[in-house]
Amino acid sequence: MAACPGDTASSSVLRRKIALALPPLAAAQRRLDQHPDPAAAWIAFLRGLYGSIRASVPLLETARDRARDLSPADPLAAGLVDYLRRHTEEERGHDEWLLQDLQSVGVDSTELLSRPPSGAVAALIGAQYYWVLHYHPVCILGYLMVIEGNPPNRQGLLDLQGRSGLPASAFRTMLEHADLDVDHAAELADLLDRLPLSPNHNEALGLSAISTVAGLSRVLNEVGDRLAATDSRDGARFSAQETHLDAHRAHRGGHQG
Repeated sequence: MAACPGDTASSSVLRRKIALALPPLAAAQRRLDQHPDPAAAWIAFLRGLYGSIRASVPLLETARDRARDLSPADPLAAGLVDYLRRHTEEERGHDEWLLQDLQSVGVDSTELLSRPPSGAVAALIGAQYYWVLHYHPVCILGYLMVIEGNPPNRQGLLDLQGRSGLPASAFRTMLEHADLDVDHAAELADLLDRLPLSPNHNEALGLSAISTVAGLSRVLNEVGDRLAATDSRDGARFSAQETHLDAHRAHRGGHQG
């Protein structure tokens, strides 16, 4: 549900902060959506996304354990434990789903897993570890509100599948999240509005969420830059081949004359 301008519930305030930060992320996503080769762009997007999805469960486990450690003397942390325990299990195995999606379109999982994660992914996830371990585990809810509060559009995914010519298997994980994240976002909003949040906690949630939007924008821009670099190399190779063919034709023409 969209937040009303005068709504002071914690979830509504957080959603308004996220909405203000979203334009650069929307622009980065639009850049990929408008790529002339939708199949290549989608596979590149999934490869970039995998780096963050594989970190989701370990991150949630860290937040859960930190909340549990603090809970005897911290009512806010105590209110997080059951949610984080349950949500950790809900997310378990989704990285394997995505890996299978990538394998279904020919991506070598050994090669993917052996490459160092990008700096953008490390910064996106690393910021959450810092806030969870050095401030309060509630901060992870800002990250989750961005990730799950803006679920993929099912019809948009189906349209992209048709344009790309890729098999349905390449869209399985994202289609699952198009449905799951709607309920997850509603559950998260309900939790935020029940927790005993102080002004400082609400500020930290906003910082976490805005950092997450910026981090995701950087991840998608990295993907777009890699695609552009590949396009440039392919264009240069094509131009060189055409130049070679032109020279060959001119040479043959000279001999025939």
